[in-house]
Amino acid sequence: MTAGTIFDRTRTPLTVWFTACWLFATGKDGIPALSLKRVLEIGSYQTVWAILHRLRSVLVRPGRELLTGKVQVDETCIGGAEPGLAGG
Repeated sequence: MTAGTIFDRTRTPLTVWFTACWLFATGKDGIPALSLKRVLEIGSYQTVWAILHRLRSVLVRPGRELLTGKVQVDETCIGGAEPGLAGG
């Protein structure tokens, strides 16, 4: 059932994969490998790196077309920190 998917030929349990997918998708900026390693309690950094590598690889679609027309986003940050304001 996993043939031809990112789960193909993995020895990592699917429950770990699904948890990793959830954490990757719900994090605002994704999740670093070391944080994922700590949360999933996986001993091998290479395993976590491979999971994240596969997850990121399916997000890229070669030959994709650029966005056109009106594009709506849920968060926008334009510019940088304003001089004279506290914080960054």
